[in-house]
Amino acid sequence: MATILDCIERIPSVIEEILKGQEKAFGSFMEYMRERWGKVDEVVLIGSGTSGTAAATSLAFVEKTSGLPAKAVFPNDYMKEGRVYNPHALHVFTSQTGTSKVVCQLMEHLRDGGYWCIAFTEAEDTRLAKISPCHICLNCGKEEFGMRTIGYAASVLNQMLLGMKIGIARKHLSTEQYELYQRQAQAVPDSHKVITRQAKKWFEKNKFQIMNSQCVIFTGAGALYGVAQEAAVKFWEMPQVISMGYELEEGMHGPNYGYNGNHCVVVLNDGGCESEKALSLARFCKEALHNGLVAGCKVVDKSDLLLDIRGGDFSCLEFSAVPQVMAYFLATGKGRDISKPIDHTQMYSYFSTHD
Repeated sequence: MATILDCIERIPSVIEEILKGQEKAFGSFMEYMRERWGKVDEVVLIGSGTSGTAAATSLAFVEKTSGLPAKAVFPNDYMKEGRVYNPHALHVFTSQTGTSKVVCQLMEHLRDGGYWCIAFTEAEDTRLAKISPCHICLNCGKEEFGMRTIGYAASVLNQMLLGMKIGIARKHLSTEQYELYQRQAQAVPDSHKVITRQAKKWFEKNKFQIMNSQCVIFTGAGALYGVAQEAAVKFWEMPQVISMGYELEEGMHGPNYGYNGNHCVVVLNDGGCESEKALSLARFCKEALHNGLVAGCKVVDKSDLLLDIRGGDFSCLEFSAVPQVMAYFLATGKGRDISKPIDHTQMYSYFSTHD
């Protein structure tokens, strides 16, 4: 029987397939936008759950590569009465299964209003794909478990590729820049495999510290804020541990006053301009509270996970393997069998978010 760990270990091959098939996958999008390149002035990323955290992860890169202002929004909030929509915005909907109710409702609302809309889903026959004026296949295949790991990586990568396609079409990116980003993305699969193996050993070494904590708090800057948010979702979903994801600076403006030794703070550090700030927070959590860990390019001590990041701007995909592996082994360590179908009948008798 397949496990979620099998799905995590399948991510590199999925990334390779997405990169190999991107020209075909984005063909309909390039045609859809052919007469609109000179008019589009904003990108709006729309999604719920893991699709929402994927948007938060890819957002800055989409803005940088497209040369357009970009924002990530929740579909329910974006459909509120009184919302003002930009008639020249490209609305990008992501739902792996294409069955998210509110996502589909918003798609119909904006589509019928004449706004520009495209959708990412796992297949051409999903509901969202059928009602969208333009559909792009995520090329992630069918994922066996509702706790998405492949879907997160596939959504982030496709959204980042979208930014690049927009940028090259609008001549915001040069051919050299575009090809450099492609090479960065191509470095991710091999690196992801190495990091997955490292994360397994690292979790085993630190598992009792994590398991004995009342909650786990992830924090990171830039794209790693999106990874931190997704990590928090996975810790709720898999081991059912109280978890939070904070942007690095915002997590040091209030939440830091509430941290104590019962809270395991996991700092994601890409070694960039926020690195010293990240390490300062980690030192505080380690030395004063005795419950902090770092995963990244620069670390504090031997209890941390030192990573050799190879993917440049796509490093978020490499980092994401760490909390996914942590969540899986924490769940199995707590005795929760997440490989078996989980009965949500009682919950669905109260509400359902997907058709």
